[in-house]
Amino acid sequence: MESATVQEHRARPPETTGSSPYPAARSLLGKYSLVVVLVVVSTGFAIADPLVFATLANARTIASTNATIALLALAAMLPLAVGQFDISVGFQFGLAQGLCAGLIVNEGLPAGAAIAVVLLAGLLIGTVNGLLVARLGLNSFIATLAVGILVLGTTQWYTGDLTINGAMPDWFLKAGRVQLAGIPLPFVYVLVAAAVLWLALEFTTWGRQVHAAGGNAKAAQLAGVPVARVTVQAFAGTGVLCAVAGVLSVSILGASSPVVGLGALLPAFAGAFLGATSIRPGRYNALGTVIAVYVVAIGITGLRQHGALNYVEQYFYGLALLVAVSLARLTSNRPT
Repeated sequence: MESATVQEHRARPPETTGSSPYPAARSLLGKYSLVVVLVVVSTGFAIADPLVFATLANARTIASTNATIALLALAAMLPLAVGQFDISVGFQFGLAQGLCAGLIVNEGLPAGAAIAVVLLAGLLIGTVNGLLVARLGLNSFIATLAVGILVLGTTQWYTGDLTINGAMPDWFLKAGRVQLAGIPLPFVYVLVAAAVLWLALEFTTWGRQVHAAGGNAKAAQLAGVPVARVTVQAFAGTGVLCAVAGVLSVSILGASSPVVGLGALLPAFAGAFLGATSIRPGRYNALGTVIAVYVVAIGITGLRQHGALNYVEQYFYGLALLVAVSLARLTSNRPT
């Protein structure tokens, strides 16, 4: 009969004394990899071109001009968190921009009322997307693509496929152009939106339900999670964020463009997917999404300032999306 000492030795887990600290370091690096990339890329371009890139004016320009893309990336992230796609984000953005400018310039509606109408329209479109996916059981890719095409047609009808510009209230334009303590207001809006989504997704019951639905909808349903409801809510949130991005774009530019939404889809999804590789690797999260958007934005800006042609931007976004999907696949236990 074996002694108690021998049995205790066999049951004891392997000794960890002297174990390598590298696994913890790798985990930390993986968590903050995008932050490291952000610092490295920024430092590299600043050293290469200190008179142009390494200026406060350049930093403010990057922060402001990419705010709408950051909001759209956050919008795209919400359905991804519940395991769905919303392909209509770019089209919703285009409609929100055209509708906002048209209501103010062409219809003479007060800017505050125009903003309210645009936000309600975004909420309506997002809710319709959610109901089609969650209640009717339609494939999210196909359903939101169809809705997006309808939205695009509505935008073309309302705007006449023309740029809309004209007199707008001073306070409305300042909301997208002035600074708060030296920080462009559009970037402040992004930080506020990211903070709200981070708190909601990481520290509330609703956020846990969202991630549970995204991880395994059937298991979450059996566990009592209202999967259909949180899915509709996620899509509705996407519609509101797209509307906010459209309003902000008009405030910054003082006009709308009939083609602005067509090129917004790829940057938005690149940011959302790439963001899932950092801060909370394997999980779509707001902070990682915003960091990812500005990593790509800084890279594109630096290359342009060194004479890169416009098509380089498409290569950059395409490669970023491929890298993001690959890394998200490796760091997550569920399909991306």
